[in-house]
Amino acid sequence: MSEGEKAPTLTDYLAGAMLANGFVWIWAQALPYLSGIPLTLLALASYIIYVSGGIVASYLVGKRASSRHLAVGLKFAVVTWAFSIVLMLSIATEPTVGLAIALLVCFAAGGVAGAYLALRSTLRPRRVRSEASEDI
Repeated sequence: MSEGEKAPTLTDYLAGAMLANGFVWIWAQALPYLSGIPLTLLALASYIIYVSGGIVASYLVGKRASSRHLAVGLKFAVVTWAFSIVLMLSIATEPTVGLAIALLVCFAAGGVAGAYLALRSTLRPRRVRSEASEDI
């Protein structure tokens, strides 16, 4: 990165990882109370929640960057997935490879989508400002 460009710090990535994994943890706490719902619907809802957590957190981390948003989103996905593995290993329940793979895919998709949204929101004010200056 050159002078004047902003980049997220490790603290930003870890804060995003905690936020994204918060979605996962809260959903895991809610699952026992949803035993009457078919498993296919619960699985679909799980994927949507995992991706949503990744999008929200990646967007917030991506807003800290002034360039290279896709790289930021992918770094976010890796850090978040590593953080989720540490959480899975530290919890008393048995970690599963299936859940680890699902989280990797969902966090990667959420990381890219959140980075795209952060880039888009970064570019939007510039476009609005240029259109306003043309009207003068």
